[in-house]
Amino acid sequence: MIYRVSTFGTHELSVYNAMNTQSRLQSGQIAVTTGMKSQDYAGLNVDTRRLLSMESAVARIEAYERNISTVERRLQAMETNVSQLHDIASEAKTLLINALNAQDAEELQLDVRAGDMLEQIAGLLNLKFEERYLFAGGRTGTEPVDLGAFDPTDAGYDPNDPTPDNAGYYAGDTTAPTARIDESLTLDYGVTAAERSFERLIRGLKLAENAGAPGSIDRPTLEQALALVNEAARDIPDVRGRIGANLKTLESVRDKQEQLRIYAEETISQTEAADLAETMTRITADQVLLEASYSVTARLAQLSLASFLR
Repeated sequence: MIYRVSTFGTHELSVYNAMNTQSRLQSGQIAVTTGMKSQDYAGLNVDTRRLLSMESAVARIEAYERNISTVERRLQAMETNVSQLHDIASEAKTLLINALNAQDAEELQLDVRAGDMLEQIAGLLNLKFEERYLFAGGRTGTEPVDLGAFDPTDAGYDPNDPTPDNAGYYAGDTTAPTARIDESLTLDYGVTAAERSFERLIRGLKLAENAGAPGSIDRPTLEQALALVNEAARDIPDVRGRIGANLKTLESVRDKQEQLRIYAEETISQTEAADLAETMTRITADQVLLEASYSVTARLAQLSLASFLR
């Protein structure tokens, strides 16, 4: 078929429109099959920016949720061990009261039992969880408690006043672990093995161990040890309460993040999802248009000068 200059542009436009219609038809058929408007961002037109924004929001929320889960596991492990420390403090208090009241520290093997409790405490505070020592502050690669060289009478110890702290057993630091759990919230969490109530418990039991050796019972020192252990037994629940408050904060923020994630995911789904009724209507219209276009093109191809003159 030969086109004149006057008809060539019309022919090209006709072919171009047919190809566009065919492309829309294929896109519609894919949308019906997959349930999605488009297989790429370009096909979403004005919705692309909203989709990218929501996908970015979901990625951030999932990162916060992972941080929350990580911190929650650590705090739960710490809370369990702090609860056991309180049990030890209560047991130590009973032991020292019995030793002082009956004046039978030797028969109770006070030094041995106090030493056993100290080992349990060191084990609980040297908790290593997911390759981190949780009670060491920022020095997560170092065991925080070393009782080997600890002397409870060092660091300004006054036999008449056992109140000054002496955490000479502690090898960690005072840096609190932090975690970003929300766009505008960074949580400082956890406690260290140098916590005042832990220091009281360890120092009290160390004094009891030293003063309760058979043949050299030191009653005044045992009374000081009881005072320290009493204080520890009273205050350790407050430490556990602070950990519980951190867990409550995590729970509250997780609920908020979950609601935000649900909203963002629903928005993504609505943005990507194809309206099947609308898509089928458009497919039908494009099929009719494409068939008509091909029919016209086929008839034009059959024209000749001879048939035109007849």
